[in-house]
Amino acid sequence: RAPLTRLALYILSLSDEERTARRDELHAVLERSALRALQKTPMKLGRVAAVLDRSFSASGSGEKRRRPLAVALGASYLLRAAAREYHGFWTQPSEDEVMVTPKGQTNLAMPLVDALAWSPDVVVIISDGYENDPTGAASEVPRCYRHAFDREKKVSIVHLNPVFDSERFAPRGLGPAIATVGLRDAEDLLTMLGF
Repeated sequence: RAPLTRLALYILSLSDEERTARRDELHAVLERSALRALQKTPMKLGRVAAVLDRSFSASGSGEKRRRPLAVALGASYLLRAAAREYHGFWTQPSEDEVMVTPKGQTNLAMPLVDALAWSPDVVVIISDGYENDPTGAASEVPRCYRHAFDREKKVSIVHLNPVFDSERFAPRGLGPAIATVGLRDAEDLLTMLGF
């Protein structure tokens, strides 16, 4: 009965061994929680690609451990429930989302290229906005993509940031080519997409 983000936080707090042993159960409860969230904010989406940040910065802070990763995990399940077709592209490929852990640097450009090559209607990027592999590449991808393939802007690209940047008093963006909206909890994702 826990909200989607809280459930994802709990799952990410479990040891790898426990997650492996309970994998089917954990997957099923995430799916049920996503469906409950979808009932509260019903929305039908078409073909959706998500770029999901699981870099070391997704570990969160001392006060909010693993929160960015939990929001990305919960959002992936919610988008899958709301979309006609869905594909998640993690910054480090993950065979099993239930087993996802923070890993590596933040390379959003390559999964964004893969997401756009999949021909979605909507691309949702969930990241804290601190891209470092290489810096600024994610903002160049949609600029080049729009110039070469999508001049009418048929593909919507939005960045949902689960981390508040205290230096800017707003969520950190990925550049002028991508709209950024703050996202506190995964279950608020569909409302944020409405904006």
